[in-house]
Amino acid sequence: MCREIGLPLFPGFSAEARETLLHYRWPGNIRELKNVVERSVYRHGTSDYPLDEIIIDPFRRHTTQPQAPETKPMSVGLPLDLREFQQQQEKDFLQTSLQQAKFNQKKAAELLGLTYHQLRALLKKHQI
Repeated sequence: MCREIGLPLFPGFSAEARETLLHYRWPGNIRELKNVVERSVYRHGTSDYPLDEIIIDPFRRHTTQPQAPETKPMSVGLPLDLREFQQQQEKDFLQTSLQQAKFNQKKAAELLGLTYHQLRALLKKHQI
């Protein structure tokens, strides 16, 4: 399987990924297991570290979104340039999400509810 996608070796599963595989019921039996592992290895795409994300159903959206911390309304002096303010807020959110995800862009994208490619485009836009 790794040879087919150009990986020199399979890095193994993280503990969390193993737990996901072990606790899923596998109604589709071995074919479903094979498809899930292939999809996860393909999307992981590296031999540098263990596979940490198992994608059981690629079409299902996460139903439990992390709760955002309660924030107090900020007071902003008027007049202000709304576009510039929005751009700065967007940049701040990007930097905060990267810090919380320990600069793992895939995880930062998940924190913001974006795809990896959407996050990359915003990072490029803000020159981060």
